[in-house]
Amino acid sequence: MITADPAPPGATAAPRRLGGSPARWLWWAAVPFAAVYLILLFVQFGSVITGSSLDADAVSAPVIGQLFGAAPAHAHVVLGTFGWYSTLLFELATKWVPFHRQVWEAAPYAMALASAGLIAWSVYVIAGRVAASLTAVILICASPQAVRLLLSMTQHAPAWFCLAILGAFLVWLLRPSARERPSHPAVLGLLALLIGLVVGANAASDPLVTVAGLVPFVLALGVSLRLAPARDRAPLFTALAMLVVTVVSWAGTLALMSALNVVPEPGVATNSLASLAKVGSNFRLWWHSIAVLGNGDFFGNKISFTSALALVCAVLSIGAVVLLPRMGWRELRAPSAVADARAPARTAFFVFWCSSAILLSAAFVASGYPGDLASYRYLLGLIYAAAAVIPVVAARRPMWQGAVLVGTCIFSLAGVIGMAQKRAAHIPEQAPEPRVIPAVQRIAAREHLGIGYAGYWDAAPITWGTHYRIQVYPVSVCDQGAHLCQFDLHYISSWYEPRAGIRSFLLTDRRTTLLLRPTPDLGRPDAVYHIGQATMYVYPYDVAQRLAPT
Repeated sequence: MITADPAPPGATAAPRRLGGSPARWLWWAAVPFAAVYLILLFVQFGSVITGSSLDADAVSAPVIGQLFGAAPAHAHVVLGTFGWYSTLLFELATKWVPFHRQVWEAAPYAMALASAGLIAWSVYVIAGRVAASLTAVILICASPQAVRLLLSMTQHAPAWFCLAILGAFLVWLLRPSARERPSHPAVLGLLALLIGLVVGANAASDPLVTVAGLVPFVLALGVSLRLAPARDRAPLFTALAMLVVTVVSWAGTLALMSALNVVPEPGVATNSLASLAKVGSNFRLWWHSIAVLGNGDFFGNKISFTSALALVCAVLSIGAVVLLPRMGWRELRAPSAVADARAPARTAFFVFWCSSAILLSAAFVASGYPGDLASYRYLLGLIYAAAAVIPVVAARRPMWQGAVLVGTCIFSLAGVIGMAQKRAAHIPEQAPEPRVIPAVQRIAAREHLGIGYAGYWDAAPITWGTHYRIQVYPVSVCDQGAHLCQFDLHYISSWYEPRAGIRSFLLTDRRTTLLLRPTPDLGRPDAVYHIGQATMYVYPYDVAQRLAPT
């Protein structure tokens, strides 16, 4: 007979038997996929990091973090459409580390693995090892698009880490063994302090932490404690202490960033509501985004085994997310929600993850901000929620758990294929050609240049790729093509202060539409170098002298 694993103390038992004893190992059939996926990722991690470092959105964070200290006190820093303050704080705190460049490159994926571990642990407490293994495999075998998001500290990756922390903290506080063996007050206080500091800094940085993390945390805590006997409400004080620290950390982060003159991109309305037509458009983006993030990016592909597999993954991912509200409601109405000794932790788990998915989806559909498929960066938390909830729901039903196991194997197979095809190492379309960065560095050394200007998609990747030997600042065309002006996000204002007695260069790139040619007011260059579709114009002065006033 297939015998499922024994559940941990206080957890829901997994299905008892389905077949012969040797076949019990079939419950772990999905685990090898995760192992193969991680091996493939490890082998090509350098290429994956290279692809991320050529994405201006992603690499602008370490570039600003590295150059921040060199800016004069009066300079101000403009981040992206949201203020990724926590990322900047992390960079400033680790800049002194000898190999901080490598730390900055590896930290995002380490954070993603930690998220998978935290969510899988909470599932283990609620539903046992088999369910936890399925959750871990789903989160590890991420789609190529999800991997690229997780490697970018400016694309909400810290927000998803906070979701994992908050979900696991709830289960840890309310787990049955916590009542039998209460933790030492010093341990509780330290956890409340550390989690509050991390979540507060990220809540100040990204509204998604509040929408998909803090509000569900408060809801889950309130519902579970409402159902718990009065003697079991001790976790409330630890949770409240964490929330107090969160508020203080939130306010402190905002005050510190204000003192350092760090602000998000001005003039971006991220809190506007969608029109009726926009709601329909957002709903199409919503399910399309879930498919892409769920290894289901079959759109526009020719019929093949891979595209058929992607179609199946799209159906599985969308179906899993759509079912989350119903599953949460059924869990709250189940008799075990009151009678079971595990009720507080289990109920909190379901309320947290289901309400997180509902609020995140509602905010996305009702927002006037999402514009194209790249908006899937706001919805990765839905995959986290589905990976957490579905295995737990299936754990009490042998046939359901078998179906979830099959679905997980299909999902993880698609992830392994995507990793084997090196799609996570994909170079962004707008990125500079591979030969541009070394060519710019050679020419700059020959011409004795240290400062340059380029379109947004070229500037930060070149600065990072040359290890800051050449600092290239983003500019765009304004005044109907008459002048250059500073770009509107991811910059330090001192970059555009004219420097006397230096030569500089302007790099144009026909692969993007931001900067195709020099503006007429720049005058005649000293030299012109053609590098593929890019052109490097060397001027006898600092180009910042000719920028349009802001």
